[in-house]
Amino acid sequence: MGGDQLKRILFKGDKTIWIVFFIICSISWVEVFSATSRQINESGSYWLPIIKHTIFLAGGIVVVWIMHNMKVTWIKKLTHVIYWLGLAGLIWAQFDEGSKINDSARWIKIMGLTFQPMELAKMGLIMVTALITSQHQDEDGTDRFALKRIAIYGALPILIILKENLSTAVIILLTLYAMMFVSRYPKKQMLYILAAAFAVCIMGITAIMSAPKSWANEDGFKQKVITWQNRIIDARKREPVTAENYVIKNEQRTYANIAIASSHIFGCGPGNSKQRDFIPHAYSDFIYAIIIEELGLAGGIIVLLLYMTILYRCGKIANKCEDPYPAFLVMGIGMIITLQALLHMYISVGDFVTGQPLPLISQGGTSVIINCVYIGMILSISRYAKKASANPKQSLEESENDNMNENIKLS
Repeated sequence: MGGDQLKRILFKGDKTIWIVFFIICSISWVEVFSATSRQINESGSYWLPIIKHTIFLAGGIVVVWIMHNMKVTWIKKLTHVIYWLGLAGLIWAQFDEGSKINDSARWIKIMGLTFQPMELAKMGLIMVTALITSQHQDEDGTDRFALKRIAIYGALPILIILKENLSTAVIILLTLYAMMFVSRYPKKQMLYILAAAFAVCIMGITAIMSAPKSWANEDGFKQKVITWQNRIIDARKREPVTAENYVIKNEQRTYANIAIASSHIFGCGPGNSKQRDFIPHAYSDFIYAIIIEELGLAGGIIVLLLYMTILYRCGKIANKCEDPYPAFLVMGIGMIITLQALLHMYISVGDFVTGQPLPLISQGGTSVIINCVYIGMILSISRYAKKASANPKQSLEESENDNMNENIKLS
C-alpha cells in the first residue's frame, strides 16, 4: 500500500479541516502546558495537568478518526439518541447533589469520571434542529411548522442550561437562529423571534436589576442572579481599573488586560507568560489572553483565522450537500464552534467575565471530546459532500454505499 493510499484511508474528508484541527491541537498542547502553573501549585505535581490534557487530546484525535469514518446516515440515526441522553444528563445533574461545584449543577459523575451533560445537550439540539429543518423543506425553504417542533424540543434543555450558564444558553439560541436563517425559515417567523428575543432580554434585564442585594448571601439560583446583576452593572459603568480595586473586583480582567497589553506583535514566546500565575482559570476561560501574551498580536490573529476557516469550510461543504440534513448540520456545527470561540476571545480581551472555554484549545475533558466529535462530523459530511457533488442525482444512502465500497477497495 502506497503512502497516498494510506493518507486517503487515515485522513479522509476535507484536508483543510484536518490541517486546522492539528494546528489547533498543537497550540492547545503548548499553551495549556504554559498556563497550568496555578494548577501545578495546587496539585503539587508538575506533570499531572499536562498529562491529563495530553490524554484528552489523544483521545480526541481517536474520536475524530472514528467519527470521520462514520456514515452520515448513521449520524442521522443517532440524532434523537444524543438529544435524549443530553436532556437526561441535564436533569440528572439537577438532582445530583454530590457533583455540584459552587452550587452549580453542571456536572455528573459516571464511574468516577466527571462529565458535563451541557455539552452533549448542545450537540443534541443542533442535530435535532438540523433534522427537523430538513424534514420541513419545500420550494420556498423551510415551512412554518418546523418552528413549533424545534420549540418543543428546545424549551426544556435551554431553560435548564439558562439556569446554570447564561452565556452558553445565549450561544445555543444564536446558533439555532443562525441555522434557521440559512435554511430560509419564513421571514415573518424570523422577525417574530427577533422581536420576542428583544422583549425577553428587556424583561430579563429588568428582573435581574430588580433583584434585592440580600440575595448575594443566598445559595443557588438567587446568588447567580446577583452575579448577573453585577456583570450588567460592570459592563454599563466600565470603571477604570485602579490599584485599589483590581485584586478584589477585577482580578481576571485586569491581569488578562496586562497580558494583552504587554504582548506586542510577536509576544514573549511560548512558555514565557508572566500573567499565567495571576489569572484564575488561565488554562481554560482566559487562555486566549495567554496566547496573545506569548504569541503576540500575530498569534492571536492566526488563532482567530483558524476558527473562521472552520466556519468558511463548513459553508463550502454545506453548499456541496444535496441532502438538507448534512448541510444544515455542518453549518450548525461550524456556527457553534465559531460563536463560542468569538465569545471567549471577546471576554479575554477584557469587557465582561463569564466562563466559556476556547473550543479545542482550553483545558477540559468533556469540552475537548465533544468538540472533537464535531470535527469528526464535519469530516464525515465533507466526504459525503464530495461524492454528492460528483453525482448530484444520488440519494444520501446511495452516496454512503459508494463511499463504503471505495474504502473496501483502498484497503
